Amino acid sequence: MSNFNYLKKLEVEGKTARCEIHNIPGEPVLIVKPATEANKPYFNAVLRQSKRNVRAVQSGAINAAMLSENRNQDRELFPKFVVVGWEKVSDADGNFAEFTEENCRAFLDAMPDWLFDKIRNFAGDCSNFMEDAPVDVESLVKN
Repeated sequence: MSNFNYLKKLEVEGKTARCEIHNIPGEPVLIVKPATEANKPYFNAVLRQSKRNVRAVQSGAINAAMLSENRNQDRELFPKFVVVGWEKVSDADGNFAEFTEENCRAFLDAMPDWLFDKIRNFAGDCSNFMEDAPVDVESLVKN
């Protein structure tokens, strides 16, 4: 039987990534966990909160209000389960802000939707959590 253990290196559970925010002066960095099934506490919270939307989704009644509600749900869940630290985040007076769940929530709440969506997209893309060194498949393949 063939051995495919090299694929285990592609797991993202328990990994973090640096999400650089180039659109904000000072270019702060959020340290994030995946906003995917690999982050079980986050994913379970999403599933619990999404139960109320199941009928609407099944009937195809998705609308802008539902999308906004999902974004707001993530603004609540990201400080608890996804964002685990930050660098170079400044307050309105230009002072570096301490990373706390409360400060993180205030920072994310203050962001325009389009910018928060960039963070959501980054955290939802497992490829952002991969190690820099790609798996060398050619050296593993013996034809």
